[in-house]
Amino acid sequence: MPNRLATERSPYLLQHAHNPVDWFPWCDEAFDKARAENRPVFLSIGYSACHWCHVMEHESFEDAETAVRLNDHFVSIKVDREERPDIDQTYQLAHQILTQRAGGWPLSMFLTPDRKPFFGGTYFPNQRRYGMPSFGQVLDGVLDAYRARRSIVDKQGDELVEWVAKLGGIGDDAAGAIDASILGRAAAGVMSRADLDNGGVGQAPKFPNVMSLELLFAAGHFDGRDDARRHALFSLQRMASGGIYDQLGGGFARYSTDERWLVPHFEKMLYDNALLARIYLDGWRVLARSPGPIERSRCRTVVSETLEYLLREMVDDVGALTCAQDADSEGEEGRFFVWTPAEVARVVGEKDTALVCRYFDVRVGGNFEHGRSVLWTPESLDAIIGATGRDRAEALEALARARAAMFRARSERVAPMRDDKCLANWNGLAIGVLADAGATLGETRWLDAATRALTVWESRAWSKGRLAHAMRGGEAYGVGFADDYGSLAGAALDVFEASGDGSALRFARDLIDALIHWFWDEATAMLYFTPSDGEVVLLRSQEVHDHAWPCSYGVCADALLRLATLTGQMRYRSVAETMLRRVASLARRGGLGAASIVRAADRAARGSVEIVIAGARDREDVRALVQRAREAYVPYRAIVVVENAEAVVALGIDPSLVRGRTVQTDGRAQAYVCRGTVCDAPVGEPEALAALLSAG
Repeated sequence: MPNRLATERSPYLLQHAHNPVDWFPWCDEAFDKARAENRPVFLSIGYSACHWCHVMEHESFEDAETAVRLNDHFVSIKVDREERPDIDQTYQLAHQILTQRAGGWPLSMFLTPDRKPFFGGTYFPNQRRYGMPSFGQVLDGVLDAYRARRSIVDKQGDELVEWVAKLGGIGDDAAGAIDASILGRAAAGVMSRADLDNGGVGQAPKFPNVMSLELLFAAGHFDGRDDARRHALFSLQRMASGGIYDQLGGGFARYSTDERWLVPHFEKMLYDNALLARIYLDGWRVLARSPGPIERSRCRTVVSETLEYLLREMVDDVGALTCAQDADSEGEEGRFFVWTPAEVARVVGEKDTALVCRYFDVRVGGNFEHGRSVLWTPESLDAIIGATGRDRAEALEALARARAAMFRARSERVAPMRDDKCLANWNGLAIGVLADAGATLGETRWLDAATRALTVWESRAWSKGRLAHAMRGGEAYGVGFADDYGSLAGAALDVFEASGDGSALRFARDLIDALIHWFWDEATAMLYFTPSDGEVVLLRSQEVHDHAWPCSYGVCADALLRLATLTGQMRYRSVAETMLRRVASLARRGGLGAASIVRAADRAARGSVEIVIAGARDREDVRALVQRAREAYVPYRAIVVVENAEAVVALGIDPSLVRGRTVQTDGRAQAYVCRGTVCDAPVGEPEALAALLSAG
């Protein structure tokens, strides 16, 4: 018989609907039962693409004996961390305080009936191993402590809640001034941890850390840090050559288990691919000025393949973008993606097998598990050609042919499961880069997909001034969080700048107005993660540290500043600058963990470059100027096309931004570039505009 999770929407919760464990979703009923029967609560938090979540389910939650122990002595609650990031954040922090080490998933916490944590961990094996107790031993120990030493359990829960409240907020020492030095300090911090041999930041396990790479590009642009610029480009080259990148189908896995980017944790997340497509697009822009460790054409290819992957495999029936693809298929992690030499030979033929296997490092014995190999390209094509004696043009043709054939053959394998719920914050990241890249690289399908997805969120998830956090099957649900509003507002601004669609600008403004109303507290000068009328899980927190995606403080401050530039509304700038002053010292100290806040603070300090192009959007000379504006690497910019100033002002654009911006006397288009209160003379030629924008 299915348990209570059978009526939930989350694919992760539905995966557990037939466990013998008597699961509850997060709800008052579960805690009422725990209180009435004086039981501890077992809280298990995970997500559908999490490999170790699947392992713990198979070992423990599908086990009848373990289920009896849980059902007889505990109240068990299962939470999808993607649906309820507020719950996850709170108990992850509690775990870190309790264990003095980083958390992760699955998160296994034990609570009193009043929701206070008193013990926890992450994955527990079903048998004692890895230096860890078995899950059964953990259950016995927790139950004994709860029954025999209840006063100590309650005291520990109270103390832990106090620490969560203290560390989950913004301390007084976080405040400071906003100035351009924040970027330099943060970039220096990133470079101090740079892996100069393999690219990226830190050691294994190696995450892309995209926001940190954005800081390096910005530091190269504004501060002349060529070492930062080159390391960011080197990191892009190494990731694109690695197993973390899907060499056949495009798109990136979540992280690499080793420092070389070879063996990934194979799940593919929407946020990673959105952020990585954006940083490769920026890499393509940066490389227009001077060469680097990665070819400019390779950056464009990675952008294209990644976005095509999203459109091919991650878009749902109504046009929104789904969360993730699993790491596992056929009961094995990575089985869908790995190869043996014999499998390659069957697909590409005997003549090309040696070339293809060497190029992708498919070897006898494998570079992964079970004799299989992850595809990556550690060796240069020139070296391979020299070793195999193949003609270069012939080798390139053979590799292209093999890649297409292997992709087709792989498509016939059992594919990993897709988590088909859609989240507003991650959709905002994807919609934004689809719009930006589509307009910049001339791919109208990408821009159309971005516009469609934004329309879906507005029509299905925006109601009475409130945004839902999630959709599944086109049906919206869940209370929106601050980053949902900020991320989707940023995406709407990207769509507006890419297309001139006034409805996108209006939606961005509606979202930001709602963000201020529900999440901004004037009295404390803080932006909260949850709305003022939302559920409080131990505390109402502020999110000032980035995840693998931007934190709500960073993404919301950036959207506020961008909207202020376009509309001239000082209220938006005032809220953003107040937010950022409240955390400026925190950002100055923690570049890696607060990179999105550093970027927003740097935008606030320097201002956005305003690029206004006068003329009809469909004219060839206007398109040429817009193209040059979009191709340039300008970290903080706003692009507006003006055919009729009054019509643009009616959309809500700042009158001072567009009035007086006219075409040339002969009717040809011209561009106006302003930085703060200083404007350059208007130019009509694309090359002249490119020169203006390259001046910094």
